[in-house]
Amino acid sequence: MYTILAADIGGTNCRFALFRAGGESPEKPLLSLLREKWLPGNDYPEFRQALQALRAPLADGKDGPFLPESGTIPAIAVLAPAGPVEGDSCRLSNLPWVIRADDLRRELGIADVRLINDFAAQAYACLMPENIDAAPILPGRPVPGAPVAVAGAGTGFGQALILNKNRPFAPSTQEALEMAPHGRVLRDLMRAEILPSEGGHCDFPFTGKDELAFADFVRRNAGIDRIIGDAIVSGSGLAHIFAFLTGERLPPNEVTARLSSQPKALEWYARFYGRACRNYVLATLALGGLYVTGGMALRVPVLSHPAFAAEFHHSAVQKRLLQNLPVFHVRKPEAGLWGAALYGLLRMEEKGC
Repeated sequence: MYTILAADIGGTNCRFALFRAGGESPEKPLLSLLREKWLPGNDYPEFRQALQALRAPLADGKDGPFLPESGTIPAIAVLAPAGPVEGDSCRLSNLPWVIRADDLRRELGIADVRLINDFAAQAYACLMPENIDAAPILPGRPVPGAPVAVAGAGTGFGQALILNKNRPFAPSTQEALEMAPHGRVLRDLMRAEILPSEGGHCDFPFTGKDELAFADFVRRNAGIDRIIGDAIVSGSGLAHIFAFLTGERLPPNEVTARLSSQPKALEWYARFYGRACRNYVLATLALGGLYVTGGMALRVPVLSHPAFAAEFHHSAVQKRLLQNLPVFHVRKPEAGLWGAALYGLLRMEEKGC
């Protein structure tokens, strides 16, 4: 057994976790979460300073620092930043950070450091949905072996695609997982290929007079010429919708608290969210279904709103195809950590560890 350091680094929060990789016996889980530490990204001008905070005592003060100065060093570290990974570095899309694998090697002494896109980590997590509390939202009949889409909004709108998925789309029962030998499960997982995307930076489509007026409102108030998906299907997008419909400018967290008294704002947001998800599924022909993840769907009842399903299924030509796609909601906020840890486990298996 060995430990894995996983990090899910978004535009708002930096989540770190230590996992223990299990043994070969089905009685022990492949991965066990040992401890977590969440840091607000805006509190640290550079990523190296966030790494140094891992040596500070935990908030409860009971167990010492997240990573002690001495002791067992994790066998592998997997960082999942929100941005395109180029080699051993990543410039984040929504934080002024450049993350380099060498920083982790120097600061924490971990030799094997990997970087993957944050939604690649979300997609890896969806390979084992029993770990991430994936709940059915819309029914459907997935095409066996077809791509599976993963999408979701937080500070931005992330996307990824799962190819060659051998495990069933619906979450496995714990009994079925425990009966499967770990070696066979790992072989199946290693066949999956994950394709991350930066599609949240594509132009967002608006239709109708009201939506075009809203688009002009966003351009004026945000001081931008082109409106991308990240600006609409995100916390800031919800704040834009609220300001356009009510005349009140509030930060996203305050808008979320006021949505019950502004049902039209929630309707607009659900419609835009459904449109973004539909367009990604159609663009990738993800006939295996869709997992929706990210912080916005956890804080806002967007997926249960009728406008989400209506817009997701809306198509003059491909409505039947869309209605056949099952949609699941990933309800565990730590999903990215589980996905990064699974990626680390698979890379260690490739090395024969």
